[in-house]
Amino acid sequence: MSLPVSLPAVAAGVALFAQPRTVRAFFFVTAPADPGLLPRLIEPVAKLGAVPSRIHASREWGDGSELSVELRLAGVAPRTAELVEFALRAVVGVRQVKAVVETERPAGLRAGP
Repeated sequence: MSLPVSLPAVAAGVALFAQPRTVRAFFFVTAPADPGLLPRLIEPVAKLGAVPSRIHASREWGDGSELSVELRLAGVAPRTAELVEFALRAVVGVRQVKAVVETERPAGLRAGP
């Protein structure tokens, strides 16, 4: 004899495993070199309550007219990573945003041999 299981409970269980709790997000941004660009890129991250784990900016191209920025987030909700990506794409002057989002492993799990 099996016990009846309510559909909301089953759906909640599936949703629990389908959506990772935290992710790591890597953003690679290119834009014309401008003194106000870095604050404009960091602002949406701060507004969403996240602190970047790494920010690296360098001037590229032969004449230094292009700025390449790498921004990393760790331990953020998937929705936060998505909102940061959308906000970076909306920053005035940004030419390209490449985003890589990875699920974080739970603390007790190790990588394979």
